[in-house]
Amino acid sequence: MSERPQAIEAQILSGLDEALGGLPGGEHATVRAHRRCAAECFATTGWPARHHETWKYTDASRIRALLSERLWHVPSPAPQDTGAIERALIPDLDAYQLVFVGGFLHRSLSHIPEGVTVRSLTDMLHDGEEAALDALAVDAESVLFNGFVALNAAMATDGAVVSVADGVSLEKPLYLVHLPAGNGRAEHVRHHVVLGRGAKAVVIEHFAGLDGSTGLTNSVSRVELHDNASLEHYRLQLEADTRFHVGRIEVVQHRDSRYVSHAVALGSALSRVDLVSQLKGQGAECTMNGLYLLGGRQHADHHTYIDHATPHGRSRENYRGVLAGRAHGVFNGKIVVSEGAVKTDSEQSNANLLLSDDAEVDTKPELEIYNDDVKCAHGATVGQMDTTQLFYLRSRGLAEDAARNMLTFAFADEVLASIGLDRVRTFLEREALKRLPGGSTMEGLV
Repeated sequence: MSERPQAIEAQILSGLDEALGGLPGGEHATVRAHRRCAAECFATTGWPARHHETWKYTDASRIRALLSERLWHVPSPAPQDTGAIERALIPDLDAYQLVFVGGFLHRSLSHIPEGVTVRSLTDMLHDGEEAALDALAVDAESVLFNGFVALNAAMATDGAVVSVADGVSLEKPLYLVHLPAGNGRAEHVRHHVVLGRGAKAVVIEHFAGLDGSTGLTNSVSRVELHDNASLEHYRLQLEADTRFHVGRIEVVQHRDSRYVSHAVALGSALSRVDLVSQLKGQGAECTMNGLYLLGGRQHADHHTYIDHATPHGRSRENYRGVLAGRAHGVFNGKIVVSEGAVKTDSEQSNANLLLSDDAEVDTKPELEIYNDDVKCAHGATVGQMDTTQLFYLRSRGLAEDAARNMLTFAFADEVLASIGLDRVRTFLEREALKRLPGGSTMEGLV
């Protein structure tokens, strides 16, 4: 069982209702009751602890110490430097745009597409809509559930609730930008995306950094893809290395749907992201591509879970890590093939490159298969620079540092090369180069 600090329980018993009343929708008894239920679920579940199997490599007590008595602090929208926000965006990206600052929608910098239902969660909560409560739903029995998920439902201030009708294809990506208010507190955002039958969309979640920002970003995104729907989902975590980040993505896939995830983690002092996809319909396809590039004392934990519940499902997973300094990476990928899910075709790979003797990675790919008529494979590698490749490049006249940088970038770029949006790929390649030891010498490559 996870830790249950007495301070949290005391706050729930004494001052929780007042705090929840100050959040969006607090004027409605049904919304307050919904949030209270989630908060009590958090108190019961508690902070994830290292004696819990799926959190044994990640110390969440650092986040608890940061928030302390400010756990139930109710934030309010604050004016921001528009110039700083614009400089954090992906340059020249042609997209529909929603900018969230400190957990609230920044309307003057947001451009919502016509013909698609995109609403602010804050607006829906103030209106007391039932759909808003659906977006805040909590299932304590779900895979990889933890206290942060319940805390998010209790304290979420805003997010995007997106509904794409049957047969509709978004002409541009939907770009969801998140910037911190920099106040050392927790910011909770929650998105809910539903694609109708045959609908297609590209969604980019960009968690941008502002220098010196402290606090916690706690994000939950729920996705449902109906028959033949297709979603390409980018999750770019580039927050300041003074900040904590916890994220969860829940995906439900129906018949012949297609979900492609590109998850890139370059920022934060400590980050944890869980990605769960349930292939509930025959012929559903799921692809997960991930890159974590860490230095200093950064810590990044990625847990993925793919549930093949029906026949003829297909999944591909490729995560890569590059770690320097005293960084610590964690990857745990689990693929479950349920009884009756025949003709499943699944492959999983996690490769890691350690650039220093003090860097560390813990990797655990898993397969859990309950029938024989499947095709499944998985593997993981942890190693240092290939001396044969290094010797080859040096024999062609490259200095040792340049040769090392080129091989490191090529290793990471295998994941980034799968990104179909040119502006996003170039932006990430440049950001990755900035974080590589000696990467400034290779800026001309992208």
